[in-house]
Amino acid sequence: MKDIIAYGLLLLLVLATFSCKQAQDIKAFTEAKYSLQGVSDVKVNDIDVEERLQAQQGLSFGERDSLLAAVTSNSLQVSSTLALHVELQDSVEDRSLTVTKLEWLLLVDEEEALTGTINETIVLQEGLNTIPIKTPVGIAVSENQQNYAGLNRLISLVSKKSDIRQHITLKIKPTIQTPVGAIESPRFITVSKPAALASL
Repeated sequence: MKDIIAYGLLLLLVLATFSCKQAQDIKAFTEAKYSLQGVSDVKVNDIDVEERLQAQQGLSFGERDSLLAAVTSNSLQVSSTLALHVELQDSVEDRSLTVTKLEWLLLVDEEEALTGTINETIVLQEGLNTIPIKTPVGIAVSENQQNYAGLNRLISLVSKKSDIRQHITLKIKPTIQTPVGAIESPRFITVSKPAALASL
């Protein structure tokens, strides 16, 4: 009986220690600085965007019609590889965070444009994280209606072949796996971008 009690107390101590460390990890990543170092292998509904840009090749009429139909029917899909740098304020010990879902929001000149959700498990660590993603893309909603202002602004910048790097802002809202279940961040976290970020 004493052995069972001792084992139970030891198990509770281990769980308490683990929970405490995870709470510290969550706090550290919540307060961390996130910066997007690069975006590669970008495909929109299986159209290789990078290949088209390098070849200076535009979209065919059929592809344009297909993408427009996908936007209006909320069936647009984007896949890419993100280079996301995480800088922790306290880097005394190794920390990691398991994200089970990641909501994202793209703003153009502070106007909400596109949104989506990455339903893949992502393990974040301090430093550079290479994250392959596939996510649906939808029009941002404002007051229960789709807001086309941000999307129109984005299309206008791309049509003018403008450098859109200084016009866009990416925000993320992670859902974190914990021993007591999934916990969603109460707010969006703004991801900063370096000056050398390649054009999307």
